[in-house]
Amino acid sequence: MAVDAAFAGALLAAGITGALLVFSTRALGLLGLGAALSALVAAALAFPLREGRSWARAGVAAAALLGALGAPAAANAAAGVAAPWLGCALVASWMAVVVLLLRVDAARYFARRS
Repeated sequence: MAVDAAFAGALLAAGITGALLVFSTRALGLLGLGAALSALVAAALAFPLREGRSWARAGVAAAALLGALGAPAAANAAAGVAAPWLGCALVASWMAVVVLLLRVDAARYFARRS
């Protein structure tokens, strides 16, 4: 359940990042490029994540952390009234992905210990 929600969250965040970057009117900067890179990595690793690959879980978690760091830069590059709200939704989506993946890792760790 948590992996499926993280899968959906990763694709949602990658889609929001893509939309913000397509409609950007300002220069992205390094954090904006990091947000674009994290969206590409998360979209590429989403399907192996859903299949249960542990390396994909680590990759999506790292991409989500980088995406949350670069989300304000991606939202700042887009002009419009909805850009700050989409930036907030983007940070929340990436952080939800991280929390869900850490939940899966913690559950597996404690299942092995007991």
